[in-house]
Amino acid sequence: MNKRDYQYALQPDWQSSVTLSKHISSSKSDQKLLHLTDLIGFSALDLKDYTWLLAFSYQSTSKKKQGRISAALSEDHLDSIGQVQYFEADEVGERYFNLSGLIEASQGAPSLLLSGEYCQLPLEAKLLGFKKPDLADGPILIIAPHADDAELAAYGLYEKYSEQIWITTINAGQNVQKLDRQYIPNLDDSMDDAVLRKAHIRAWNSMSTPLLAGVKLENLSSLGYFGLTKDSLYKTPNQEQEDHYLPTLSPAISRTWNTLSLPSDDKNVSSGQSLIDDLVYLLERIKPSTVLVTEPEIDPHVEHVMSAHALALAIKQGAHVPERVLMYVNHLRKIKKFPYGPEHTRTALPPWFNGSSVFGQFSCYSHQLTLEEQKAKVVSFDSMHDLRSKSRIGKNLKKWWNKKVLKNGFQYYGDHSYFQTHIKANEVFTLVDGRVFSDSLTQANGK
Repeated sequence: MNKRDYQYALQPDWQSSVTLSKHISSSKSDQKLLHLTDLIGFSALDLKDYTWLLAFSYQSTSKKKQGRISAALSEDHLDSIGQVQYFEADEVGERYFNLSGLIEASQGAPSLLLSGEYCQLPLEAKLLGFKKPDLADGPILIIAPHADDAELAAYGLYEKYSEQIWITTINAGQNVQKLDRQYIPNLDDSMDDAVLRKAHIRAWNSMSTPLLAGVKLENLSSLGYFGLTKDSLYKTPNQEQEDHYLPTLSPAISRTWNTLSLPSDDKNVSSGQSLIDDLVYLLERIKPSTVLVTEPEIDPHVEHVMSAHALALAIKQGAHVPERVLMYVNHLRKIKKFPYGPEHTRTALPPWFNGSSVFGQFSCYSHQLTLEEQKAKVVSFDSMHDLRSKSRIGKNLKKWWNKKVLKNGFQYYGDHSYFQTHIKANEVFTLVDGRVFSDSLTQANGK
C-alpha cells in the first residue's frame, strides 16, 4: 500500500485535537462520533465565519475502490451525496476532510457522525478553522489563464458575488492539434483558418458564459496573449511572440467584444510587458480587494504558472495592492481525476506533498455550493466549446455499465471529465495577503 502524506504550509486561525469514538446507538461498526478537546475555545467562535477542515490519518482498505467518508449531524443524512468525500484507493497518509457547512450547522459543540467505507476511520484527528475572508468588501477580479478556468474553479463563487465580479482571460487558447480535431470537424481546410477560428470562439466563450451568472459585459475582458512563459516575463518581457501555425495571429482577434480599452490595444503584440501593463491597468481601474488566480506551485500548466507571475509583477509595478489573493488549481501533475468521486460530493485541498511554500504560510477558504448552484455550474461548462468532448462507443458503454450495473453514483452530465471532477459541493482556495503574494514570487525570481 502506497504511503503519501498531503502536506501544505497551512496556518489555521484555530485548531483543536479531536477524538473519534464508536457511535454506541448505531449497529454499524464504521460509524464514529467526533469529540472536541477544546470545547471552551470552540464555543467562543462564530462558526459561520470559518472554513473547517479535519486533518486525519487516512487508511484505505481496498486496492481498487476509493475510500468514502461521510459526515452528518444524524444517521438519516449520512447517505446524502453532499455529505460524502472520496479519497485514494490503496493509500495511507495524512488527508483533509472538508467539514465546512456541517460544523456551522452543529450550533455549538459538534456532534458529528462520521462513517467510512473502503477505509478505516481514525481514533484521533485535528479540527482546523480558517477565518473566512470578507469577499463583500470590494471588487473581485478573477484572472483566468484560458476560457473555462474561471468557471472550473469558481463559477459558484462568482455567481454569488456577480455584482462585484470582474473577469479577464489572458490566453487566446488558439492551439489546434489537427484539422480533424476542430470543434466542428472539417469546417476549416487550413491550420491558419482553424487557429484563427478557435481563438475567436474561445474569446466568445470567455465573454459570454459569465453573463449566465449575472456578471456585466463591461466587467469582462479577453486579452488574447500566446507564447508567454514565466521565463519570458522575467527575462525577455519585451520580446514579441509568434504563433507556430499562424505568425500573423495577434491579440486583436480575442478582443472583439471588449468594452474596455487596454494599454496594449494599439501595440497589438503578444509580449510579457504588454500583459503586465494590461494587468496593472485593470488593477488600478478596478481596485479589487480580492484577486483570484492559479496556484503557481501546485498547478503545473505552463500558462497557468505564467498567469500567476504576471499578476505578481503587475502588483509590484503598479500602484494598487489587493487585500488578498485566492489561488485555485485546475491541473495536477499525473493526477487527472481530482477532485475524486461523483458529482456533487465534497472536496478539500488538492494532492500536494510539500510542507514548505514560497509564500511562507497560507490560509484556506472553502466556498459552499447548493445543489442548484452546482447545476448552474454544469450549464456554464456546457456553454464552453473546449469542454464538449466527442462521445465514443466504448466510452459510452463503460459509462452505462458503471452507472446502471455497478451503480457508481456518477451522473455523467457531459463527456469531458471536468463535468465529473469539478461539479462538487465546494470550491476550495488557498489564500495569502496581496503584498506577500507579489513579493514572494518576484523576489524568488530575482525581481
